[in-house]
Amino acid sequence: MENSLYFKDIEENDFNIDFLNQLQDYIQERPSEQIYVLNAPLGGKYSYPYQNKCIVILSPKHKIIFIDVEGDVEQFNEFYGDFIEDLSSISDKYNYKEYIGRSREWKKNNTVQIQNNQFSNFQKIMDDNLLSLELQRISELLISLLIGSINDIDKVGTDVPQTLLEKVKKNIILFDGEQTRFIYKNYDTKIVTIQGLSGTGKTELLLHKLKEIYLKEDNAKIYFMCHSIALSNILRERVPSFFNFMKVEKQIEWNSKLWVSHAWGSKNFPNSGFYSYLCHFYKAPFFKFNKLNTDYEKIFSHLLNHINSLADDEFEYALDYILIDERQDFPDVLFALCDKIARKKVYIAGDIFQDIFENTKKTELKVDIVLNRCYRTDPRTLMFAHAIGLGLFDEVKLNWFSDEYWKSIGYKIERFDNREIHFFREPVRRFENLNIDGYDSVIFQNTTHGSEVIKIIKELQSEHKELRPDDIAIILMEENRKDIYNYIDGLTLKIGKEIGWAVNRAYENKNKIENTIYLSNTNNIKGLEFPFVICLSSGIQNTYRYRNILYTMLTRSFIQSYLLVTKNLGLENNLEGLKIINKERYIKTIEPTEDEKEKIQSEVLKFNENENISYSDFINEIFDELKIDKKIRSRISNAIVDTDIDLFDKEKTIKFIQANKEFY
Repeated sequence: MENSLYFKDIEENDFNIDFLNQLQDYIQERPSEQIYVLNAPLGGKYSYPYQNKCIVILSPKHKIIFIDVEGDVEQFNEFYGDFIEDLSSISDKYNYKEYIGRSREWKKNNTVQIQNNQFSNFQKIMDDNLLSLELQRISELLISLLIGSINDIDKVGTDVPQTLLEKVKKNIILFDGEQTRFIYKNYDTKIVTIQGLSGTGKTELLLHKLKEIYLKEDNAKIYFMCHSIALSNILRERVPSFFNFMKVEKQIEWNSKLWVSHAWGSKNFPNSGFYSYLCHFYKAPFFKFNKLNTDYEKIFSHLLNHINSLADDEFEYALDYILIDERQDFPDVLFALCDKIARKKVYIAGDIFQDIFENTKKTELKVDIVLNRCYRTDPRTLMFAHAIGLGLFDEVKLNWFSDEYWKSIGYKIERFDNREIHFFREPVRRFENLNIDGYDSVIFQNTTHGSEVIKIIKELQSEHKELRPDDIAIILMEENRKDIYNYIDGLTLKIGKEIGWAVNRAYENKNKIENTIYLSNTNNIKGLEFPFVICLSSGIQNTYRYRNILYTMLTRSFIQSYLLVTKNLGLENNLEGLKIINKERYIKTIEPTEDEKEKIQSEVLKFNENENISYSDFINEIFDELKIDKKIRSRISNAIVDTDIDLFDKEKTIKFIQANKEFY
């Protein structure tokens, strides 16, 4: 795998090969240094007569370095002048000029020209061209223009931010090497897959790819889809604003050239979902959603079989391009279906670790881009979320990975005596300049009382003067609790009365609302991010589903997550593990023995096997085992759905049936 922070978009030739080899050696010794090498701005039709004899080096904290690798001073100066002129034009296009000034103001301080006879080595070049903090922001903004990682200049500005919340909010986003490769590389395969951790920018990359396709192909039919209604609503809102922000002048032709929706939809409204669109297009039977006996595996398998049964002269492509977000929410048959009905390309983005109990061998296969640097979440929050999700602080771990897989999700490993093992993560640029010593990334509290939530919000207000209501999300981990809606009503009233802020019950409207606290169950939070997240739970459960959801919810924050629990079961070990992460910046755990690893994998395999059957098959197997009369099975099934029992928790399901069967 290529260095994830290094990107090169330049053809090697006799003039530049020695310089590029030296640069490669420099980068290998400094894997955490972000560097781009090019000779024209990316994403446009820029070309210069002398560009194959020039190298342009972009690196945060440094001047933009222009190197002449042949030695023709006149042509090099022309190349430099043309390049600066185009960069200035891009700056004007995205309204940067108002903040960074005209090229005559920044090219003197933020660029340098080096003739080949002045070149000594890359170490000296980089050291000689370091910038002050103020000039670093100008340089990073210029880099963002050259690589197409456009920032909202009105929000980030050029002033060096002072407070913690400002530093995170006003961070200048730069694509890393892997992200840049996905946007600009031409792939030979029809299906292109991005796989990465939460917060690595997968959705943003799909939006950039969507923009690129929509601009270049006038007649292409493009479908952008995901699993949840909440996320699809957000994406549908984001696309026009993203296009406007990126200065896309081509009008969006909704539901004729571009669709953005969730996966299912309604039978009578073909444009309401991906499945409904395809059923209408291919005149295929439509299966209505049913929580008990209908799932993606079933509907997409039936649809694919229907399409495969069509004669060659009856088949036509339904779409040209398909973009899929949240790959982990879908079975493989969906991707086979997309391969069949898309004329040109299918771009799939998934979380390598959204389902922390997925078959890791499966997740490692056929991936074009791996993103393991999380830019949303404080690395300590991410480490703790991984650790508590996998049960690394428990005596019996819930899951364990091979060394290769740990490394693929961004960890370095250090082993000690008695099977003690430490997992480290590389720091990321968004957090490297933050003064977070003594500032805990995750806070545990043994209460879910509404007054404690109010106290947390007031403390955040006091500590962060610029805090807004929509900087906070409150997530309810167990939405099926019978008292939950009374709790929500009480908490909403308290927040309004004591703080004066409105609360958005997002589990009802599936949307973010400006200037309100986002309150949701776990079903409507994927793909979203907030500076602060408050998770409320009755207690830390040992089920795979709960730990998986807990991992996902904790990583919604990019500054701090709170975990409030009613029961203190399991807190002690996790609190000690969190203390080490916050202070020492690593996960400390005990590696399971080989026998223990085999047992862990056996249990995970059983879980995944249950995941691959429908709930109808699962519950009917139990009914058969208990010899339950078929006349009362549907009533019992419906009753179980209305409880807080995990739908695939066999032990609790059996107990419920045995305790209640006589009442049906």
